[in-house]
Amino acid sequence: MPQEGSPNPTSPRPAVQKHRKNQTTNQKTTQKRNHRNRYASQTTAKSIRWLIVLVVMADGGIRLAVKVAREMAETVRRQLIKQNLFDRSRCIVKTENYVLIPVLARPLDAFEVVEAELPSRKPLVETVLKASFDIVGSIAVINDMDMPRDKAEALAVEIVRHHPRVKTVLQKTGMVAGEERVAAYHVLHGEPVTETVHRESGCVFKVDLAKAFFNPRLSGERLRVASQAGENEAVLDMFAGVGPFSIIIARKKPSTTVYAVEKNPAAHQYLLTNIKLNKVEERVKPFLGDAAEIVPTHDTCFNRIIMNLPHQSIKYLPTALEKAAPNATIHLYVVEERNKPSTTRQTIAEISENISVVGERVVKETSPKAVIKAYDLLVTKA
Repeated sequence: MPQEGSPNPTSPRPAVQKHRKNQTTNQKTTQKRNHRNRYASQTTAKSIRWLIVLVVMADGGIRLAVKVAREMAETVRRQLIKQNLFDRSRCIVKTENYVLIPVLARPLDAFEVVEAELPSRKPLVETVLKASFDIVGSIAVINDMDMPRDKAEALAVEIVRHHPRVKTVLQKTGMVAGEERVAAYHVLHGEPVTETVHRESGCVFKVDLAKAFFNPRLSGERLRVASQAGENEAVLDMFAGVGPFSIIIARKKPSTTVYAVEKNPAAHQYLLTNIKLNKVEERVKPFLGDAAEIVPTHDTCFNRIIMNLPHQSIKYLPTALEKAAPNATIHLYVVEERNKPSTTRQTIAEISENISVVGERVVKETSPKAVIKAYDLLVTKA
């Protein structure tokens, strides 16, 4: 019979009791954790049902994707974007029962690796022709007037997404026309404005696209002409617009003097503004009026003449020749049909036998059927 105060042999020892108590507590904790995990797993599987996918790319690369039920695809895509896991370089692939969403890394909830084919994704901006839109300052212009409105609006969204500085997207609704050389537009996206400030070759140009002509695709041509200008040249810009040719030449070749003629009063006002913005008041002399009337009144003979009025410039060539210095260079821009033999050289020869064509190049496309060509002319006798 056990003595008073001695341990009961039938009772667990205190250490054993403590161990069993901890074991019981751990079992309960594990059960709760397993229950939560099963609940979370069931909830995830039921509401999202996504799987990690090892994607074998059509181009031979290997990528990851999330496989998700179609009804949850948009929800999951947004979650992946928030987590910075969505791979924008690859296409989302849809099947009858599920959607494959490309990812940059393995999401924490993902499991099960499968093989699939997922093509590389090209943004809508890159799938359209480069000629489809231009960017002038904070404004993008879709040039295709025949593009359906829904497609143009979708393109506008992509343009803004890929070009954060673009605040407005316009679609051209009418070609450049009239003596003022302006096109018609409607707003597709963003702020309903047509005025902006464009930066090019270290210069700034304020312009309202609804009131004045400006073509950013001529930036390379403007630099080419500026680089050819010699020291102390007198330059005539017969159709100056808001001043890109004149101002870039004046900035790149400070010893030159540029006479800038513009007929459109609105464009002329922007020309005055841009001359001040670029601090070339002493080098660019602005004139408002028709070049055919303004140019003959000058006593100056010009070493370089710019004639950027592609649809009509050649008819002003006799006026330019009147004020061309010996060995002057004339930069003549002409619209020509792509599939027809050019008659420009013949027309130039008919106007004067004292001109030789020393350069000819396509500057830009204006449509699938037409291009603008630059002819560099040398005046051999004045």
